Amino acid sequence: MKIIHQGGYGMDELRMYRLTIFKNLIDCAKALIAAMRQFDVPPELQANVGNCEFLLEYTIDPDPNSPLDPAVADAVRALWKDPCIPRVMDHQHEFYLMDSAP
Repeated sequence: MKIIHQGGYGMDELRMYRLTIFKNLIDCAKALIAAMRQFDVPPELQANVGNCEFLLEYTIDPDPNSPLDPAVADAVRALWKDPCIPRVMDHQHEFYLMDSAP
């Protein structure tokens, strides 16, 4: 409604939504990693072992002007491409993952 009737969102509002998107991205990655551990499905690609640790320890900077660390995007992208992910997703009904995660 705001887009249609009030000219859209201001820059401050967009920055605040950016934080929500970044948080959702990290939450989904952490949920996927937790499911990997819960169902004993380790990453098949050795680099993703480190990516999992990095993502589990990563926290979002609450400053709405801060960009997302490019290393986070690289780690998430690599994790989603790991051949083990379809086996984890076979258990999707047993853990919570946002519909928008993929």
